[in-house]
Amino acid sequence: MAWARQVTEPCRVKRPGAQGPTGEAQRKVASYTPSVIEPPAEACADDSPGADRRLAWEAPETAAVVVLVAVGVLALGGLGAGIAAITASDGPFSSSPSQLVTGTAVAFGAQWAGPFLAFVLLGVIGLCWWQSAAWTDASEPDDEQDRVSEVTGHIRRAGQISRWTEGALLLTCVGAIALVVGSVLQTTGEGGNPGSLGWARNISQVASLLAVLVVAGAGTWIARQIDSGEASSD
Repeated sequence: MAWARQVTEPCRVKRPGAQGPTGEAQRKVASYTPSVIEPPAEACADDSPGADRRLAWEAPETAAVVVLVAVGVLALGGLGAGIAAITASDGPFSSSPSQLVTGTAVAFGAQWAGPFLAFVLLGVIGLCWWQSAAWTDASEPDDEQDRVSEVTGHIRRAGQISRWTEGALLLTCVGAIALVVGSVLQTTGEGGNPGSLGWARNISQVASLLAVLVVAGAGTWIARQIDSGEASSD
């Protein structure tokens, strides 16, 4: 037994530095609370009931944007037609005076601008105004945060589309002015007495320009109402 005690006793010898914790260390160990790493808010935003969702496009908003894209296509097409007309080296205007060629090119390039298109753009602004008013009336003081965000998003989108439409109306006004200029250049470039037919064309273009300016003014006024409603919703 003495031999066995001599063999086992070395196993109970503590190593230097392996002493048990002191009183302060024991208190630290007892008070230690494992920290839990929480995932970022973005990682679980989609799983929460109040998560922000991508604002959906409604039919009136989509229709308004489609009209604006169509106006842009018309303007680009007119620009291309005007450039093609003024750079043509052959055709019926190849031997015509430069003033007549310039007027014809300008008329080709701006033939898309007119009262009909201005009325369509005015309808787009009216649609934006209706959309903004409808969402404003749909909001309630006790709405949840998600509902408030949705209402505010649609009102801001209506204001943005109305500002784009204002730009399209301004572009239409420029095109209508170009039509008048082109018509005058065509009339004076024909040589001799333009006659009543040439002046009748000029009068018609001037009347179209005035109609476009009136419609653009009305559209600008409606757009200001939309902007003021958007500012009050913020």
